[in-house]
Amino acid sequence: METIVRRLTPLECTRLQGFPDGWVDIGDWVDTQGKVHKEADTPKYKALGNSIAVGYANNQSGFWMVLMKRISAQYERSATLGSLFSGIGGFELAWSRYNGAENCRWASEIEPFCIAVTTKHFGDEEKGIEGDIKDYL
Repeated sequence: METIVRRLTPLECTRLQGFPDGWVDIGDWVDTQGKVHKEADTPKYKALGNSIAVGYANNQSGFWMVLMKRISAQYERSATLGSLFSGIGGFELAWSRYNGAENCRWASEIEPFCIAVTTKHFGDEEKGIEGDIKDYL
């Protein structure tokens, strides 16, 4: 009997990491140097493999969702977040659930595809780009 090995799809990897469906499906994208990249699975796999397991789409049961909820409960008002290692916006996604997307003030990342994903969802105030994070909240 022959064993067949199947690769997980980007959607399955997205779900395993607890992100909403379609989180890394950004279509053709432009890097910070202005180069246009065609949609491909390889950057999605790399970004998801290096991301945190946020648990956002998993009934808020992931470690980071629980931690963000507990931290947020300690404040009398919404707090702001700056993310030094943003990746594809896992911390920002979790923080947005309890403090609102407007309280994710800045993110820092070096991987071009990750920057494009985070920009798509959270926007870029300096460039006048509005994100679509409200579609996920």
